[in-house]
Amino acid sequence: MPVDLQLEAAECGQEFPSRRVNSAASGVTSAGALLRPGHWAVLIGLVALGSLLRVWAVFQYNPLEILVTDPGRWWEEATHLSSLQPIAAIDTFGYPLWLGLFVKLTGGGALAVALHNAALSVITPWIWHRLVREVSDDRDIALLSWAAFCWLPSWISIYSYTMSETLFLPLLGAALWLSVKAYKQASTGPYFASACLWALACATRVFALPIAVVMLLWTCRNPRRISKLGYAALAFAVIAIPLSIRTHYILNVWHPFGFPRMNQIYVESGKRTVRFDVSRESDGYRWTYEFGSPSLYQEPFTPLSHWKSARSGTTYFSIREDHGMADWDLALQANRSSWRERMQVWSENFIFFNFAPSWPDDNPNRVADEAASMFRWCWVPLALVVIAGNMRHRKQLGSGIAGMFAVVTTLAWTLTPLLPAVMEGRYRKPVEGLLLVNLFLLIECRRERLATAV
Repeated sequence: MPVDLQLEAAECGQEFPSRRVNSAASGVTSAGALLRPGHWAVLIGLVALGSLLRVWAVFQYNPLEILVTDPGRWWEEATHLSSLQPIAAIDTFGYPLWLGLFVKLTGGGALAVALHNAALSVITPWIWHRLVREVSDDRDIALLSWAAFCWLPSWISIYSYTMSETLFLPLLGAALWLSVKAYKQASTGPYFASACLWALACATRVFALPIAVVMLLWTCRNPRRISKLGYAALAFAVIAIPLSIRTHYILNVWHPFGFPRMNQIYVESGKRTVRFDVSRESDGYRWTYEFGSPSLYQEPFTPLSHWKSARSGTTYFSIREDHGMADWDLALQANRSSWRERMQVWSENFIFFNFAPSWPDDNPNRVADEAASMFRWCWVPLALVVIAGNMRHRKQLGSGIAGMFAVVTTLAWTLTPLLPAVMEGRYRKPVEGLLLVNLFLLIECRRERLATAV
């Protein structure tokens, strides 16, 4: 083989060349087959049954049945895309735009919305299974992951509500999937496509932004590294600039992915409720909003304990839009907490993030909701197992895409509770996906270590 072709093959070859030894004649890996034909049939049956269950759950509990609080707010914004209310700029615009365009195309009836959510519900596990397949390069592990994602209760229950997570979960999985492809192929096209998906994911939930930065920097490798970073900047500019203009037009502040300052003021205040006024055109228009996180009213350790947050009272501030950021900055300074209070907030956030039921999909009268609430107890033990496994198998995971996933998963689980917001159980959903992907990588590492020992 010529030298230049050897270099190209080395750069675009398998992600784990030291861990997998493929036989050109038989296609059998050194680790051997994980599943027998009978196991494959069982898993395919579970995937099919789980997909049907997902469709049934959405039609059994139509998303339009509950349009109060957050589901109602998302639906209101989706069906009034031209609204100039301040809350329309405070919330990220990706999900309302997506749902609003769908409503305009279909009329937004109960059947159409059910079909929409059912389709998203079914495709989400498939996308994440493709991610596992791309990272592990193992069909058996990928099929096992597909079955697991299909039956994940918290990823079933949410699709019976009009919530941004219904769009964010598949977008996040697709962005991660394309990032892995971009890393393997080391070409500009997949990298630019992954950057576009990351920008869309950030426009849906700003939670994706730190993960997007890490993934885009980590997967940007030679050749044409500078060119790739330029394409990533272009992808974000195409999405972020119009959204920033929209936010400035409505709220007189520049911010592309919603405006999180209200949440920051809320969490810093240490109060249970936040109430604020926003006035426009010298008090010609005025809106009053009041919010209270459901976490502060829940008992996350129930039935083991009746503990709940000690936060109480209401913080109030007033905003004049013609002052731009000035009033928001003053409100934040007025509500700054001490380091001791901040440590208490972070401690509560860690509890809420890991143990609070996901809201609004915590209805005890719905099977999937109740199963998701019961299943929440598994995530802390799973996270500890995954982190321990990452340390144990750090050499096998290496510094490539598998090692990157281990780092991203660990950081996402440990640092998300430190974000400037009151944590809720539903914020855990994307991290649940990352933990499961990391778990399947560790299963692959364990298989190969055992095969090598034999």
